[in-house]
Amino acid sequence: MAIQVLMPKIGLTMTEGKVVEWKKKEGDRVEKGEVLFIFETEKTTFEVEAPESGTLSKILVKEDETVGVGVVVGFINGLEEVAEVPPEKPREVVPKEIKGPAEIGRGDGQKVRATPLARKIAKEEGLDLKSIPGSGMGGRVHRSDVERFLKVAWKPSPVPEPTERTQQGKLVKMTGMRRIIAQKMLASKIETAQAYMSHSVDATRILNARERLLPLVEKKAAVRLTITDILMKITAVAITHHPVMNTRWSPEGILWLEDIHMGMAMALPEGLIVPVIWDIGKKALSEIAQSRTDLVERGKKGKLTPDEMKGSTFTLSSLGMYGIEEFCAIINQPESAILGVGAIIDKPVVQKKEIVVRPVMKVILSYDHRVIDGARAAEFMKTLKELLEDPILILV
Repeated sequence: MAIQVLMPKIGLTMTEGKVVEWKKKEGDRVEKGEVLFIFETEKTTFEVEAPESGTLSKILVKEDETVGVGVVVGFINGLEEVAEVPPEKPREVVPKEIKGPAEIGRGDGQKVRATPLARKIAKEEGLDLKSIPGSGMGGRVHRSDVERFLKVAWKPSPVPEPTERTQQGKLVKMTGMRRIIAQKMLASKIETAQAYMSHSVDATRILNARERLLPLVEKKAAVRLTITDILMKITAVAITHHPVMNTRWSPEGILWLEDIHMGMAMALPEGLIVPVIWDIGKKALSEIAQSRTDLVERGKKGKLTPDEMKGSTFTLSSLGMYGIEEFCAIINQPESAILGVGAIIDKPVVQKKEIVVRPVMKVILSYDHRVIDGARAAEFMKTLKELLEDPILILV
C-alpha cells in the first residue's frame, strides 16, 4: 500500500511551504528516517524525513512549487511493493564524436557518399558526415543536406571570445536558506534608509560582572552565563529608556511596540537564522541564559520552529568569538535597528591624562533613518554605553 508524504506543519502559524529540493528521484530507494525533501517557509528551510522505507514511487509537488500544510507531495510504496517496481530501462549512449542528435545519424559503419562541396562544408564546420542523413540516390549527402543539418539539428558549443579568459570553477546549487537570506538582506538594504553610529566601550565591569555571576547562574539554571547574555539584557534595558528603538515602519505610520523581543543572530553552516527570546525585558539573566542555550542547541540540530524565529523587535549580532573588532550589521526587517558587537580586546586608552590598558569593545548601531532620527539614535547609544560600562545601573 502506498504511503502518503505530506507537507508538514511546523509551528502554529505555518500555512504553506515551498519545496526547494528533492533529495530522491522517482524510483529511488529510500530508508525510514532518510532526508526525502527540503522545504522552506518565510524564515528558513527544513528537512523532511521519509516516514517509512520503500521506493519513492511518485512526486506530486515539484521543486519551487508552494502548497499548503497537509497537502500530499508524493508517495512511497510499502516494502512489499518494492520488488514489483520494474528495473530502469538502460539508457542509450551517444558516442562523443557524434556532433548531432544520435537518432538522425546512420552509424552503419559504411563509407559515406557525399558531394565534394558537402564534404568541404562538413569539414569546415567540424561535422561527421555519418550523422547527416543524405537525400540523394543511395543516401548521398548533398550541400543542401549539410546546410539543413546545420540549421535544424546541430547546435555548436559556445566558443568564448578570444580576448577573454574562461572561468573555471564549481557551481554549487543555491539552498533554500541561502536564497531566503539573499532576498531578505537585499530587501533590507533597498527598502530601509540605513544609517550607522558606534561607540567604544570599556568592558572591564562587564567582564567582572560575568565572573561574579557565572557560578550563581550555573547553580540556579544549570547553564553557563555568557557575555552575550549580559549584553542582551543591558540592551533591552536601554531600549526601555528609548522606546523609539522598538518601532516598526509601515505605510500607514510608525508602529510603537510595547514588549521587547530580542532577536539573536546565529550562524549555521547553511546560513544565518535569528531565533527570538520573547519578553526579554521581563526575564532575569538566568532565564535569558536558559533561553539562549536552548535556542542555540536546537538551532544547530535544525529543530527550531518558524514561530521561534519571528516576532523579534530588535536584534543583537555578535562576532566577537571570531575576533572581529567592528562591523555594520544589516537590519533584520521589519525591525528598525540592530546592534553589532565586536570582540573585547585589550587596548591602550587615555584615562585622567594617563595611558592605561583596558578591555575595549566596539558596538555599532544600524538603524532605519525613516523611523529613528540621528539624535534619537545618539541618545540611545549614550545610554547603552553608560549601562555597559557600569552594569549595576540596570538595577536602578
